[in-house]
Amino acid sequence: MQLTRALAAFAIAAAAVSSSARASAQVVDFNTTHAVFYEQPTRTKMFVYTPGATIEASPWQWLDVRAGWEADVVSGASVSVKAGPAYQSTHPAADVVSTASVHDLRNVGRGGFTLKKENVKLTGGYAYSTENDYRSSSFNVTARTDAYEHNTQFELAYARNFDQVCDRVQSTDTSSSAPRLRALEDSKECFASSSALRTKRAVDIDSFQGSWTQAWTPTLATQLIYSAEILNGFQSNPYRSVIIGEGLKAQEHQPENRAREAIAARMNLYIRPLKAALRLGIRGYWDTWDVKSGALDADFEKHLGESFRVTLRGRVYKQSGAVFWSDDYTGGDKPLGPRGQYWTGDRELSPFYSFLVGVRGIYTLAPNKRILGVMTSFKLSLAGDMIAFHYDEYTLAGTPVGNARAYLGTLSVTALF
Repeated sequence: MQLTRALAAFAIAAAAVSSSARASAQVVDFNTTHAVFYEQPTRTKMFVYTPGATIEASPWQWLDVRAGWEADVVSGASVSVKAGPAYQSTHPAADVVSTASVHDLRNVGRGGFTLKKENVKLTGGYAYSTENDYRSSSFNVTARTDAYEHNTQFELAYARNFDQVCDRVQSTDTSSSAPRLRALEDSKECFASSSALRTKRAVDIDSFQGSWTQAWTPTLATQLIYSAEILNGFQSNPYRSVIIGEGLKAQEHQPENRAREAIAARMNLYIRPLKAALRLGIRGYWDTWDVKSGALDADFEKHLGESFRVTLRGRVYKQSGAVFWSDDYTGGDKPLGPRGQYWTGDRELSPFYSFLVGVRGIYTLAPNKRILGVMTSFKLSLAGDMIAFHYDEYTLAGTPVGNARAYLGTLSVTALF
């Protein structure tokens, strides 16, 4: 689910960044975005439809206000019980790798404002989301200033999440013959105050980011970004079980504390003879679970006339596994047991690499007179991406997952009034 939402969010963000820039003279900016995500690795699949809309108004020159909504409509199947190949080979008749049907609806409402004075902007926002088994409340603040005749820009941002995850009320039985934790069966009665079978677990997230953007020439700009995130609370998938030492089935158990850091550098170069732009980026990531990753990305955007431009893009990503990751916590003849007190069936914590290829087209209509008598500009953006994943260690039913695919399609419409 985390990967699904991250990819869907990436599609929306990419469309919004490319399609919703507005001139300072505009009063109202309306954008609606619709993204479709489909993934089908071995034995599982996931389909997500993400509609969204935002509206921004500038009642005064020094103030912007905005409001937005988006949703995730999720259906598919995910792994509910994960076993390693050693245990699977010695228990071929056991139903130890199974999939669970997934149906969920996430709704997010958000609002915010921007105060502007000369070269300084202060932005604040709040968002609240609900789904069957998750609640999230968050706020964010950003301060930005321009310097040196607007050729230099510094930005600092902070965000705080107060989240809650639904979980099963666990038995107090601590005998060695019983599983340590039992997975959540379904989302029924989640967040119901009268339920004796469900409980809430907190997840607190603090996010920090700082960036420096520099225009070196009229055609060359660079950006350096540092980001950090501190998570505390329940971070496991409450529905997923893992076969651990002695063949016990136990709910996935991950550490409650995690700190993340990342550094990214980007370059934008406009090639005047071609009427095209080249964008390059590199990013390094590490965290306290010993996950390390690197990513390279590139975009090439070409203007085809005054109103239409096309972008080709690609991305390569590779990561290591978490320190407690194992594809098999039983080990066959040489039982491994849990890596300390933690075990997981999350493929996103295993070593893997991926690559993305995509294309995006943007059509802009900005005539001298108003469109339909009300709009000053109209933009239409259509994008498609394919992401391929290769997992170095992760298996399902003893079969390596080495050729998983995900597909993203995004439609975005922006109207300026």
